[in-house]
Amino acid sequence: MSNRTVIENIYRRLGEGDSAPIFEILGAEAPWFEAENIPYWPGAELVGHAAVRNAVFDELAKDFAEFHINVVRIAEGGSTVLVEGRYVGTTKAGKDLDAIFAHVWDFDGDTVVHFQQYSDTWQWRRVLGVAE
Repeated sequence: MSNRTVIENIYRRLGEGDSAPIFEILGAEAPWFEAENIPYWPGAELVGHAAVRNAVFDELAKDFAEFHINVVRIAEGGSTVLVEGRYVGTTKAGKDLDAIFAHVWDFDGDTVVHFQQYSDTWQWRRVLGVAE
């Protein structure tokens, strides 16, 4: 199975509310970088499944009543897969999010060894009440 197909399956499963496939391919020591200044960014990379789950997926569930990842394009180049799209959702406080994103997944064999998120952090900070 190609890296692109693996990533396509992950986003399909995320659309069904299932983040487990990410942790099936994410290396235990792989650095996971949230976009700088996004509210879930801890100021450095996240390392380890528990750290990613707690800082990202648990926080999303806590903050959003509805949340979708709308993929626009997936491109594969060698061991890297780029995913572009939009985060769309409504917070539990009733604020709407519509923010562009790009995800870069780097593979070594069948394992993701690096993840980088880019997004419109102003949108995130605005809807989660941390905009200045």
